[in-house]
Amino acid sequence: MELGFVIGRLCGVGAVMGGAIALVFIPYTTLAQNTPDSRMVQRVENATFVLGEFTFNSNNRIPPKIIQRAQGIAIIPNVVQAGFIFGGRRGAGILLVRNENNEWSKPAFITMTGGSFGLQIGAQSTDVVLAFMDKSVVRRSLRQSFRLGGNVSVAAGPVGGEVVSPTDPSPQVFSYTRSAGLFAGVALEGAKIGFDQTANTQFYGRRNLTPSQIFENSPPLPSPPVLNGLYNALARAAR
Repeated sequence: MELGFVIGRLCGVGAVMGGAIALVFIPYTTLAQNTPDSRMVQRVENATFVLGEFTFNSNNRIPPKIIQRAQGIAIIPNVVQAGFIFGGRRGAGILLVRNENNEWSKPAFITMTGGSFGLQIGAQSTDVVLAFMDKSVVRRSLRQSFRLGGNVSVAAGPVGGEVVSPTDPSPQVFSYTRSAGLFAGVALEGAKIGFDQTANTQFYGRRNLTPSQIFENSPPLPSPPVLNGLYNALARAAR
């Protein structure tokens, strides 16, 4: 009986050790976080707030027609100037595209650097919204960083009651900025958009995600509650 007891204990220990070893060797990419990094949640909340600011006032809002036709939308709050008078600019935000069902994808986290847009006098930062009118531009360009105004045409977007006819020649991206409470369309020539790999890992709990995987939700990614507010804001902006 003692021998059987010892063998049973050894088998139990072996099973526990085997399970521990298996956990050690499970790739991190399969262990999605239950709760995203709070800093990334805050970034989504900031973007949602900024979108609301751009679409609330009927006199200078982004026209709903632009939101309805947009195939991608980037929201970059708080783009700051890194130097006095001269110097680079940097901001962090999110980018969504429309999927095959014409619904908005999950957001990819992005950065914006550079750009020739000017801050209003006394302003410390600028909020930026970019409406991508061509989905292929978003998908193709995010494979690597790209500059607006280079191989991607950008122009100041219409505001308020202004509309753009579907037959009119239009840029691939309409840009909107808001500094010191003042709203204006400004062409962001030279602004560089990049994919923020670290931020995407912190929000979705998976390493090495690509923009396509996020936009196509493949593999299936978590949908934190903070995204509900973002989608509601996008729906309101299109009405």
